[in-house]
Amino acid sequence: MKIVKHYLLSWGVNTIGNWSDREFIRFARMPYVIPMDAFCEEGFPHTPEAIFRDFPDVFSPAYEESAARYAKGLEAFAQDPYLIGYFMRNEPAWAFVYGLNIAEEMLANPAQTVSKDVFVERLERRYGEVSAFNEAWGLELDSFEELKKGIYKAASLSERAAADLQAFSEEMITRYVEIPARELRKVDKNHLNLGMRYAYITDKSLLCGSENFDVFSINSYQITPLEPVEQVSGWLDKPVMVGEFHQGALDKGLTAHGIRGVTTQKERGCAYRYYVEQGLTNPYFLGAHYFQLNDQSCLGRFDGENYQIGLVDVCMQEYADMTQAMRECHEGMYRVAAGEQAAWDRVPEDIEPIHY
Repeated sequence: MKIVKHYLLSWGVNTIGNWSDREFIRFARMPYVIPMDAFCEEGFPHTPEAIFRDFPDVFSPAYEESAARYAKGLEAFAQDPYLIGYFMRNEPAWAFVYGLNIAEEMLANPAQTVSKDVFVERLERRYGEVSAFNEAWGLELDSFEELKKGIYKAASLSERAAADLQAFSEEMITRYVEIPARELRKVDKNHLNLGMRYAYITDKSLLCGSENFDVFSINSYQITPLEPVEQVSGWLDKPVMVGEFHQGALDKGLTAHGIRGVTTQKERGCAYRYYVEQGLTNPYFLGAHYFQLNDQSCLGRFDGENYQIGLVDVCMQEYADMTQAMRECHEGMYRVAAGEQAAWDRVPEDIEPIHY
């Protein structure tokens, strides 16, 4: 732990990133962040019946009960002055779909959920007679209850169907965020809610509920973070944090680059500076967490990843070309952010990565 803390300070790293060892966090006495779903046995709040992938039945009382249990994991950290804030979860599986309409998936799912009951009740109140509903949606149902049996791709039925489903989808995503966010805030009013660490923005509806975040977080394995930061900040007047990025090379260490590949360790340093300093040219860019400190196992971690992405190798020896570039980047980063120093502008030798 002494060696790791020495490394972090010598490289100019100012935050202990997500998923870090709790014993090390206590020892280091440095600013840090935590993944909230890792401090509850149940993980992120869920319900017995899911709507789509890991998206829960957000109108069910079980979701509120699960959220209250989830928030208790924050109690041990609520008074810690070294805690910057917490991520609510990482890369929700339901969000990996472009143009996703959660309400449409809910209707296609034959499971009987509270959310579906609420939606059908809303439609009955809005349209009154099933004949009026049928005309608006292009259906021939005998009753509103028939909706609960399941309809595939309902948003394609008519413009009114698409609008009704989109509105309810956005309401569901808002509840997905705000119910656990509210419970977390009850436990801890002192620290920042750092959002969901979405993998990428597949649809603008992913921004629903973001008024509950202090910071919008996204994982970005692009050559710079500017595209997602500009995309999100164009919609929200809110700081944006990158939860993960990395670059790997095969001239030393393991046999896979990771998600982003460059030619050499020297180019890894160039890529790091280019990523961070280009990001600093946008005033909404709060910062980025590098993933990860050490190389992965040559035999692969739990899912097979065996990436050369570390700042140190398996013998705890630093990749000097990479870490020297980090030092230089961090020494000048506040001047870059203030516009007093030009951002690093040499584009790294980016190559097709070997990963999955």
